[in-house]
Amino acid sequence: MITFFIKSTACLIVLYGFYYIFLRHQKILLFNRFYLIFSLAFSMIIPQIVVPVKSNFPISTTLERFTLTTGQLIQGKTIIENSPPIFTFQNILTALFIIISSILLIRFALNIFRIFGKILKSTKVDYSKISLVLVEDRTLPYSFFRYIFVNQTDYENGKIEKELLMHEEAHCLQYHSIDIIIIELLNIFLWFNPAIWLFRKSILLNHEYYADNKVLIYRDPFDYQQLLLNILLRNNSNYLVSNFKYSFIKSRINMMTKSNPLHNSILRKFSAISLFLAMAITLTFSQEIKKTDPGMNFENEWWTPILKKHNIIPSGFNNFEKVFEMGTTNSMKDRIVTLKNAFILVKIDVNEYRIIKSPLSYHDLDKNIIEAEEGTIETFNFNSEDILPTEKIYFKKFKCKLNGEKPKFEVKKVNAIVYLKE
Repeated sequence: MITFFIKSTACLIVLYGFYYIFLRHQKILLFNRFYLIFSLAFSMIIPQIVVPVKSNFPISTTLERFTLTTGQLIQGKTIIENSPPIFTFQNILTALFIIISSILLIRFALNIFRIFGKILKSTKVDYSKISLVLVEDRTLPYSFFRYIFVNQTDYENGKIEKELLMHEEAHCLQYHSIDIIIIELLNIFLWFNPAIWLFRKSILLNHEYYADNKVLIYRDPFDYQQLLLNILLRNNSNYLVSNFKYSFIKSRINMMTKSNPLHNSILRKFSAISLFLAMAITLTFSQEIKKTDPGMNFENEWWTPILKKHNIIPSGFNNFEKVFEMGTTNSMKDRIVTLKNAFILVKIDVNEYRIIKSPLSYHDLDKNIIEAEEGTIETFNFNSEDILPTEKIYFKKFKCKLNGEKPKFEVKKVNAIVYLKE
């Protein structure tokens, strides 16, 4: 999860930086809209895609990587149990994340219900290709999907400028509300990421640029600019709607005066597409490199050369005199170790060892007994470099008693395969 956040944040920062430097002031409004939305989707999806490539480093192909989930290490006959405190820094951050995200989610849901409540309760009037919702609130026109909300008294008295309705109609016909909902949903879960807030601001401003541009097709730019400057902005508590409260008047007026040469826009669009391709290749094609913990040195353990032989990385394991065991989950209760997706290595004598693999196994530390339900047992020679076992047994039930000089196996076989050396 941490890797995902790092990669997604890096994507967002790079993509927003490109937009801020090369696209922000360009009058390629529709392209900029899809660039911003696609950047968000790209940054959420690409970090989760990994295309492995060959590496010169040893990689475990026999067993998937294991993680220690219990904070428990058994070394010999000594048992160390780490019971983590409840009020850890990580737990506090998790609780803070849940609380803030929950507040934002509730706020989002309440605004949605409030909007639909107004649509259902208020009078609606057909207007061009959309519908006007006549509300009692003293507010400037604002839009949500194919509805424009206007003050009923102002509308009936003809006090609402047609330019404002044309502006909001452009929002409706382009379904800008979809963009707003997408960014708000991302903001609920990624509120701590400053790049999300930058994208939010840019998306809303780009919406205003586009709506202004549609109005200027039918209205004189100077008159429309004067109208914007003379509007007294009023606050509106609903952040899910397109409204003049999101307008940055100075930036909008500057954009109205811009022209965009064709060759310049083509070059910037091509550069943006190239950036997406380069980042996709960089983030999805990665090498898996063997990692070691400098704080752990097990070079002198009997099982170390065996793990290297089978390209297995030790992680979250329990180490005994004749047994090495690990699993994707390694937990202990009442001195019984439970291993999920277990990998157990048992030293039979100086010449032979066995590898047991099972979805679930138990190790009774008091009785020195290992048991498992279904799986395989593979027998190997210490002195052989061959990774093929001399014998492979598929079992239904397995028990290994560790008392005595030589471990004693009790196995209910399904079948056995014997590998004959040439």
